[in-house]
Order: sequence, then structure tokens, then C-alpha cells
Amino acid sequence: MGSVNNAVRCGFICRLCSKIDKRVVHIYGELGRKYNLVQKIRDYLPIKIKSSDGLPLTLCVSCVQRLNRRHSLQMALLKNNSARVLARTSVQSDTERSESECNQQIQFSPAAVQSI
Repeated sequence: MGSVNNAVRCGFICRLCSKIDKRVVHIYGELGRKYNLVQKIRDYLPIKIKSSDGLPLTLCVSCVQRLNRRHSLQMALLKNNSARVLARTSVQSDTERSESECNQQIQFSPAAVQSI
């Protein structure tokens, strides 16, 4: 048990998967801030995170990669959904415009109807 306690104290245990690893990223450190790890954890995982909660403040490289992949997926979904909404709005506008143009073309003036 001494090695686990030492790992927690030294920061070699992952906050998410609890694995002991020599390669970890401190979530409040330079890389953690660069990759917005705290915000991604708050956004995508059902856990609360504070620097003063006494839990490990590090993530293993595998969990950082998983978190970044989740973020990339989320951003792609949002981008694609936004593109679909814009495309749908554009198609609806074009359809409404075409219907309006058709209605204008079908309307005949009384003089034109008499000449037929």
C-alpha cells in the first residue's frame, strides 16, 4: 500500500481512471491549461472538480487523449449540426422564394385573361 500512497502524494495517479503512471499531466499545470482539461472534465464528465478537493490533480496520457477525442467529437457534431441547420434554412428560403415566384407568374391580369 505504500506505493499507492506515494503515488498519490507525488502526483502519479490519474484522477479519472485511478491508474498509476509515470507520465501524467497536471490538470492545473501548463499543459493542463493549454488543453483546457478542467473545463473539458466539467463539460463532458459527470464529476465535480476543484483544486482543493484532495483528489489527484493529474491525468494519465491515455485519459488526456480520451478527453481530447471526446472534445473533438463534440466539436465536430456541433459543427455538422450547425451546417445542417444553415443548409436547411437556406433550402427553406429558396423553396419559399421559388413558391413566391411561381405564384407571381401564375397571376394573370384581367386584360391578359380577356385576350385568351
